[in-house]
Amino acid sequence: MKKNVLVSMVLAASIGSMSVNAKEPIYIGGGLGLNSLTGFDDATGFQFFGGYELGDMGAKGFNFAVEAGYMDSGEFERSTTIPFLGTVTVATEAKGIWATGVAAYAASPTVDLLARLGLDFGDDDGLMIGIGIGFDVNKQMQLRGEFVTRDNVDSLQFNVVYHLN
Repeated sequence: MKKNVLVSMVLAASIGSMSVNAKEPIYIGGGLGLNSLTGFDDATGFQFFGGYELGDMGAKGFNFAVEAGYMDSGEFERSTTIPFLGTVTVATEAKGIWATGVAAYAASPTVDLLARLGLDFGDDDGLMIGIGIGFDVNKQMQLRGEFVTRDNVDSLQFNVVYHLN
């Protein structure tokens, strides 16, 4: 009995240590975006997302993933002066869910070059394309800077990605 308990403890410890050292394919992330919309002042918004890494899919140096998330552009404003009425301010925003495929090229052991392509299903529905760079802080956390463009809203984003264990 003691032998079985000892073997079970050793197996549990080794499995636990393997999962700590392995990068989990499921991740979550979020961050801030400086968003622009033609004819309006820029707005600061946020996004959060989840992803699943698919691996290199036969392309050495690359890692492919799928992501889905939610974006809120913040409030865009435009002020116009109308004779006899004064200044009128108009505001709008874009919100909604999106889904993309992401390709990451390992430029170095800690730096990834990113490209994304997908669809926005919210207020700015349509094609969504992005490029960026990711810096691995450690095995679980990556900092990302990206430029993402949709049909109407362009975003300069800073995100933090965290791989779950």
